[in-house]
Amino acid sequence: MAQPHICFILHGRRSPAHWPDRLLRQFSRGYAVHIHITSSGLRAEEVACQAVTQGCDFVVAVGGDGTVHEVVNGVMRAPAAQRERVTLGILPVGTGNDFARSIGMNASVSRLYRLIQSGSARRLDLGCIETLGSQPATRYFANIASLGISSAVVDRVARMPRWLPAGLAYGLGTVLSLLTWRPARLRLTFDEGNVREESMINLCLANGRYFGGGLGVAPRARLDDGLLEIVMIRNATVAAFLRLLPLLRQARPIDDARVCYAQSRGLRISTEPPGCPLEADGERIGREPVRVSVLPGALRWLGRA
Repeated sequence: MAQPHICFILHGRRSPAHWPDRLLRQFSRGYAVHIHITSSGLRAEEVACQAVTQGCDFVVAVGGDGTVHEVVNGVMRAPAAQRERVTLGILPVGTGNDFARSIGMNASVSRLYRLIQSGSARRLDLGCIETLGSQPATRYFANIASLGISSAVVDRVARMPRWLPAGLAYGLGTVLSLLTWRPARLRLTFDEGNVREESMINLCLANGRYFGGGLGVAPRARLDDGLLEIVMIRNATVAAFLRLLPLLRQARPIDDARVCYAQSRGLRISTEPPGCPLEADGERIGREPVRVSVLPGALRWLGRA
């Protein structure tokens, strides 16, 4: 009987140097192991797509939310029939690891091995973003997409020099965004027929519960319910937004008129003034207008929902 194939995709700058040897020691006796250390997000997508089309049974992202995002988008480039055969996993060694927190995974190689051996996997939803401007494109996200002050931070960090350490770039981007951000007027047209239009400092479209390094912004979100949890933080000052952050960390619904929750299968988003950036899983995606929807049970994952 042929050995199952496992492809590990490691973030080239974030994964510890000893991980390839550690993974080989743990898995090589029972599995055919393929290890790829990436040099860019595009390369991670290509490797993930190739792993699926070449018949790998498991594809594991070793990194943070950005690595998960890249692997997911690579897998989704493969034909649907081939995606049906693959199971995804994550070893979270990144900065935020918010999707891993939602799915209940840690950086234990031995636990990952037990999950693979036991076949402990389940189908989880996936978010889908379709940009509707002059250059239409489709991207997928496993965890949370957002628009507002959070996406402004990601957009600003993405434009900073690559030689800056990630922590310093994120901290500087956050401070600059807080100093300059002004609430945008958003128009949300839900698939269910209702329309909402008002100024918001942030909008989150959540498949998972956490973003921003542990902020439980979407406490009611479920990874397998076929719905997006929509979290709207209404027009507020930056100071008021900062005062809400400790409450967001508790991953419980906030009883505050400035925070509103809804659920939807999908919605279209536009802003005034136009051109507000959008991020997903901590990665810059593009700018509105966009349509965001959920793909129920799109991929099979190791871990718990």
